[in-house]
Amino acid sequence: MNQSPTEPVDESSLDAAVIGMVWPRFHDVELAGTRRLKGRSHRVYECTDARGGAVVARLSAPQRARFNIEASLVQRCRDAGIPVPAIRYVGSEDAVDGPVSIMVQDRVAGETLREHAKRVGLEGAGDAVQQAGEVLARIHQLNTTGFGSVDASLHGTDSKFGDWFINGLEGKLDDARRIEPTSDRILDTAMALMRTHRAILDDCTPRLLHGDFSPDNVIVESGRIAAVIDWEAAKSGPPEMDIGWWDCFFDSPVTQASELISGYERRSKFDPERLTTLRHLAVLRIMIGHFSWTLSVGDPDGIKHAAERIALEVDTADSWASA
Repeated sequence: MNQSPTEPVDESSLDAAVIGMVWPRFHDVELAGTRRLKGRSHRVYECTDARGGAVVARLSAPQRARFNIEASLVQRCRDAGIPVPAIRYVGSEDAVDGPVSIMVQDRVAGETLREHAKRVGLEGAGDAVQQAGEVLARIHQLNTTGFGSVDASLHGTDSKFGDWFINGLEGKLDDARRIEPTSDRILDTAMALMRTHRAILDDCTPRLLHGDFSPDNVIVESGRIAAVIDWEAAKSGPPEMDIGWWDCFFDSPVTQASELISGYERRSKFDPERLTTLRHLAVLRIMIGHFSWTLSVGDPDGIKHAAERIALEVDTADSWASA
């Protein structure tokens, strides 16, 4: 595939070529076609074979990919009976425009929990959200060591949760101040709240966190949870972090955090006071980081939302702060 320097690179064609090279290494049936899917962090394709079977291929620049780690922890989940898609292939390929990391996994039949909730409405969605809570509790039963992003052995980068939670936020805090200077006062107050709770943070027991547990990453088939997908953000930390993530972005009339917690507590109980405190602290941390993400995708409304949500958490701190 020769292209002159002035010609634009057809990314989809290059990706299809990589998938075509990899395909015979894990599949003995002819590749019938590829279709681009939505993906925030990677280039994602549905690949169909000549018999009608389907897999999902995710491609990324090697410096951004954590596919080997993701494949290892997905296997840990499979061994524990947690519903996750089987990994078919992980590797790195030389493409026309440079090296490409690729992971191929089974395509799970069904629809996302977000799609399911929209289709069945408020009354029908609650059961699926509670089931998702049960699955999340099973994920959190997997032991890890350390805190922060995990390696293939489920070991986090920091020895204490406060080190990752507070110290690791400095760069994102600087970004937030630069992006929205008028939020300086509220950011100072938010950081003071987190520092005040450092002893509680450092008393946390590490568990495997999905890191992006959301209605978009839970697949429902025939009313049952069929799989949890997209493990690239997996971390080690307290379970309340995953609850806080859901609080931040996905708590809605049809995907209520209260339903998620209700299902969770069928398998594992939260300490109510600890849950309240840590999920609110998680929201503060996530929203401080959200400034730079929304700027990177050109979403000024997201920046405004982050500032407003931090202000809300700070203004209501008397009702949830425990330190």
